[in-house]
Amino acid sequence: MSSPSGPVLVYAPDRGIGDLMWHLPTIRAIAATTPEGRVVLVARPSSRAAEVLAVEPSVARVLYAPHYKDRLKGVRETIDFYRLCKAERPRAVWILEKIDRPAIAAALAGAPERRGFGLGHGQERWLNRGPFLPKAMRPAHRIDKLAAFEAAHGLVVTSREPALKLDPEAVATVKARYADQPGPWLCLGIGASEPARTWPAERFAETARRLADLFGTVFWVGGPHEADAAKAAIGDLPNNIVACDLPLDQSAALIALSAGFLGNDSGALNVAAAVGTPCVGLMGTAPVPAYSKWLSRLDGGAGRIADITVDQAVAAVRARFVSEAWAHTRA
Repeated sequence: MSSPSGPVLVYAPDRGIGDLMWHLPTIRAIAATTPEGRVVLVARPSSRAAEVLAVEPSVARVLYAPHYKDRLKGVRETIDFYRLCKAERPRAVWILEKIDRPAIAAALAGAPERRGFGLGHGQERWLNRGPFLPKAMRPAHRIDKLAAFEAAHGLVVTSREPALKLDPEAVATVKARYADQPGPWLCLGIGASEPARTWPAERFAETARRLADLFGTVFWVGGPHEADAAKAAIGDLPNNIVACDLPLDQSAALIALSAGFLGNDSGALNVAAAVGTPCVGLMGTAPVPAYSKWLSRLDGGAGRIADITVDQAVAAVRARFVSEAWAHTRA
């Protein structure tokens, strides 16, 4: 059986950085119920949780649970989490989803306390602490499920704002690297997980050109594989810098130091909201709700991100720049 002195494990199986941001208030609320004020987070490698939450005080450690795609994925994930539970000997496991694999593994490993969404799924038979979310909530957005789960389990969450903690060293590095770049700064988040969520690079470039009177420097943020497309789109536009080579902690710092952010529905957009940078999201399929006061959305309609025009993007940024005095808040 598990030792009562073992850690509290929180299992968050979603794969994106944005998903991780949505879960932060819940993770902190669970940690607040423990004497040590910290939990061990189990997440997917693609969430990059160990990097994103490197200085998060409520997370003692991050352990990764791989996501498989083969026919035996369910068996493999159950075995993996069983082994993890046997090694960690948790006193409690909180599963922020309805999937049964981690619940089965935690039960077989002898975790004394097991909680999860339920949602009328087979997971419920392997849990021993309710209440569970009703089956009727299955179609709800993850943020709504998290809020309902918190209320059901008496978790205290006063705000849905992720309020991501930044590494001071990363902030200092970014400040030093771009110290000579005039402000205010605008970040363009050009990356996305799929084409249906990707606004054309040429439109980002035209938007940057038409906002040049507001921003001294425009940074293009994305993954290393997006650097070439960014360079090609920028062409000879002055004061536009490709920042796709930054490690994740420095990319988050750059976004936090910027006056504003315009970008695709992606991890970078959610990071912008999480660090309190005013951000305009270009929405495609399954658009993220405006869960943060920092986030506003542009939706082309019926999930067609390509229907969003440069005029709309420019107008949205200009309106918020003026009404929220972006020029006076950051670099």
